[in-house]
Amino acid sequence: MAPLAKAQELPSAQQFAHRVFLNPAFTGLLSDYSVTAGHRAQWTGAQNGFSTQWLSGEYRFQESKTGVGLTLQADRAPAGGYARVQAGAVYAYHTKLRENIDFSAGLQAAYASQKPGFSDLIFEDQLGAGGTVQQPTTEALGKERSSYATFATGFLLFTDQFWVGASAQHINNPTTGVGSGASLPPIFQVQTGYRFYVKNYYAQNSLKEISFVPTLAFTQQQSFKRLDGNLYTIVTPITLGLGYSYLPAGAQTSASNGFSGLFGVMYQGFKVGYAYRAALSEEASALGPTHEISIGFAKADFKKIFKRLGSDKNYNRIACPEF
Repeated sequence: MAPLAKAQELPSAQQFAHRVFLNPAFTGLLSDYSVTAGHRAQWTGAQNGFSTQWLSGEYRFQESKTGVGLTLQADRAPAGGYARVQAGAVYAYHTKLRENIDFSAGLQAAYASQKPGFSDLIFEDQLGAGGTVQQPTTEALGKERSSYATFATGFLLFTDQFWVGASAQHINNPTTGVGSGASLPPIFQVQTGYRFYVKNYYAQNSLKEISFVPTLAFTQQQSFKRLDGNLYTIVTPITLGLGYSYLPAGAQTSASNGFSGLFGVMYQGFKVGYAYRAALSEEASALGPTHEISIGFAKADFKKIFKRLGSDKNYNRIACPEF
């Protein structure tokens, strides 16, 4: 019998480009509406690696305190192996607690389908004389495809420069197969950050700025823990980012860490970002680096955000980066 394999889900290196997946409470807090797509090529040194695609759309209702969104995520292993597709709907409610403190809470409901993929496996009963491979195997390979529903929730407290929040993914611990361990454990995360402005002004219905944004996130999924720290430098229209990740040692795993770099540019609502992530430990670095690219469009009326005050103000915009 093969030993049970466990792994922690890897977050995006451009977590704020895909912020709806990070915490559903982010829905509608950066723009009136937006559409973002992303692609990640992971473990590129091992048989073409593992790929992930994201697609999300957000819309904020201007005359109410709500935002909605749609999400789509696909994961695929190389050479016809494991594949998963997940589609979801997101709802968020925003309100003002005090003059300079806002609150947002969100909920995501999603449906996923996954296929393990056995096309590249060779079993003992397939081996013939001289090492030839005979088809097919008589092994019981189990259910080819499984489907499940999964739910996520989260909240955010934020000012015009600071935010702190928490989120939980797979809160229903969905069953993903027929094995004893075939379920997705919940993922709990805490996120925070602060935007330091060197220069900040509104001109021609857009925000011009020079700022630094340190962020910190802690993630736990069962016994696996992860700490991510990032520093973003924003000089309109350019965003640069550096990140460090640390996974502490567990009962059966050694400590590991990695670094990431990010470059993004925005122009008249259109944005393109690229991120590079590499492991610093020798074992993990042999799998190769990770490359991510994102493209999107966002519409925000900065006149309503920065020029109006009090009850006439359209909404307060959260201070997190775009990438």
